[in-house]
Amino acid sequence: MIKSIIFDFDGVIHDTFEIGFRLNKIVNPDITEGEYRDFFNGNLYEHKKGITPVRIEKFFELQEKEFEALMIEEEIKQELLKLKKKYKLFIVTSNKEGTLKKYFERSNLSNLFDEILGIETHTSKEEKFKLMFERNKLNKEECIFITDTLGDLLEAQRFGIKTIAVDYGFHDVERLKKGNPIKIISHIKEIEGLL
Repeated sequence: MIKSIIFDFDGVIHDTFEIGFRLNKIVNPDITEGEYRDFFNGNLYEHKKGITPVRIEKFFELQEKEFEALMIEEEIKQELLKLKKKYKLFIVTSNKEGTLKKYFERSNLSNLFDEILGIETHTSKEEKFKLMFERNKLNKEECIFITDTLGDLLEAQRFGIKTIAVDYGFHDVERLKKGNPIKIISHIKEIEGLL
């Protein structure tokens, strides 16, 4: 029985692909859209082409300004609030914890997630899962991870947690299938029915 839902943020809770690609073009002008999507076939921060500490720092500096105007969509907000009534909610992201906390504060959702773990904690989602499970005394059999990228699916698989993929984010259905999620869904509203 599922008791906790762990969400990825970018591409799942908020569609940030266009923002991310545009900002990456500023810090790495030669990158193509296809190459940017490929960054997420594995751990983003282990990608050999274009990911450097200087570029990461510049990207997050630019993103901070972009995120100041971002608000969660009302439909997503209501669905998350509904899920919160039955499940503990968490976020494991490649984004910055501080940026996401401000994002949720603006939407009056400061207490929605039990914990948000981002790049400040670790660059590996697998390591973030380990830390989150230890700190919150979570059981793998009682948790599910929801993401939109092949790389996340593979990290979750190595950790041993079940996954659901969404096809409205960074990766399409064919790429997501390679990560063997339990199910691929097209809307956040489908989550509750699956659990």
